[in-house]
Amino acid sequence: MEKKKGRKRSRAGVVLLVAGLVLLIAAPVWRFAIAPLFIRLPEDLENRSTYEGHFKVFADPQTSRFYPEGQEVTTRIRIRNEDLPVPGKCDSEVLVLSERVEITDMDTGKVLEGLHGETTHVLDRRTCENVPGVVEGVDRTGYTVTFPLGSRKKGYPMWDDDLDRSVSCEFVRADTFDGIEHKDIPVYVYHLGGKMEKMAHPPPGLPESVTGKQVKELAGRDLPISDQAEIALEYYKKNDVTFYVEPETGSIVYVPKNHYEYHVKNAPGATPEYLKLAEVEYGRTLEAAREGADKTVKYVRLIDLDRRGIPLGFLLLGAAFALTGLILMLRARIGGSGISGAPGNIQA
Repeated sequence: MEKKKGRKRSRAGVVLLVAGLVLLIAAPVWRFAIAPLFIRLPEDLENRSTYEGHFKVFADPQTSRFYPEGQEVTTRIRIRNEDLPVPGKCDSEVLVLSERVEITDMDTGKVLEGLHGETTHVLDRRTCENVPGVVEGVDRTGYTVTFPLGSRKKGYPMWDDDLDRSVSCEFVRADTFDGIEHKDIPVYVYHLGGKMEKMAHPPPGLPESVTGKQVKELAGRDLPISDQAEIALEYYKKNDVTFYVEPETGSIVYVPKNHYEYHVKNAPGATPEYLKLAEVEYGRTLEAAREGADKTVKYVRLIDLDRRGIPLGFLLLGAAFALTGLILMLRARIGGSGISGAPGNIQA
């Protein structure tokens, strides 16, 4: 009877030991190979944000003449941004978002038309990168709507529609950000900009070229060009943008400042080298940013469960199974060795 129990213990011990070892092996496999397959942008991703700032014009868009210093035209603006999935376009690999931007004059409430049209973004649901060629005419690369899931302390290429190419957005520091409910949310701070970048096309409402006569009027002096000559203009953009990014989800939770300027290159030999035409500066309202940060925490916890919680569960359960199996096997071996009958050997 005792031998039968020992055999049962031995078999149960082997089963538990094998199960425990399988779970111990499964933990790193899940963490590094399986979990990333489940962590991706949701098909129903929606992003709504509000920004406030100003739009300053340094030259009359009708005549191209520069305003006297101190008489630039400044408009206070509110920007409402909405990114919504396009029905029927999304699948398991890509997320197609339609971006709608409404810009209004904060003083009059009037919608400012022509500053930003509707935009389509095609994102890889796993890497969050733009995917070119899926939708005709949408050929962005790098990142736009979001940073990558599991953002790291390094620079990332950010697409700029004005430049028609990506520019580097550099990591600055690790920090924390307070939501309304959740405090000290870990974030990474990134910065983009600092130098003049040649634009692929003119800013909204500005011409691709001017006549020699217009150039002379702008310069305020005679130049060795004919009045009828068509002169292509070179436009440049200078960015200065700061992003607060929750690294697990790649969500941009706060933009304290998004400042960019439009410039035109001056005539050869003239100073300054670049003439500022307009500047735009806006930031996400702090209250809206805090609300958004709180919502992000929910997704952070889901990702954390997938990346760390489940593997940790495998490790703990595997260790418990393996240890229990070893104990049962050891008991079975001791029981089968006859040690338990030793007292009978010393009887007279």
